[in-house]
Amino acid sequence: MGFTLIELVMVLSIAAILSSIAIWRLGPSVRRAKVNRSASTLAADLQYAQLVAARQRRPVVIIFSEPLKSYLIRDTDTAIVFRERYLGQDTEFGLDLLDANPTTLEIFPNGVVRNAADITVEIADYRRKVRITRAGQIRITGTP
Repeated sequence: MGFTLIELVMVLSIAAILSSIAIWRLGPSVRRAKVNRSASTLAADLQYAQLVAARQRRPVVIIFSEPLKSYLIRDTDTAIVFRERYLGQDTEFGLDLLDANPTTLEIFPNGVVRNAADITVEIADYRRKVRITRAGQIRITGTP
């Protein structure tokens, strides 16, 4: 028993249509997952900066670069970089927007921050905000 060429073409075309519909439906979920992962990674890095400041017993600075969609955590005195992370299109995070207000954040050894900060991460129409208060509390909020 064999299949005719028409039957094979019909089965392949139906499979192609179903897979394109599935990909189209999964697109927003993938974007949301990337934004959520970026926000979680950023919150974890803020906690890491608090830990480094406590361990070094010196303040650390987090500097955000909005055009590069990146940030780095470094020592204030020696300029030693503890961590540098890129979140732009060429990375696995693929962010369209990384907006930090203020762009420089100083964390003291006791976990207190000089100024509260709001950092927004966004892909297309989905965004999340990571907020660190002056007391050092870190929260992820969203605007779905």
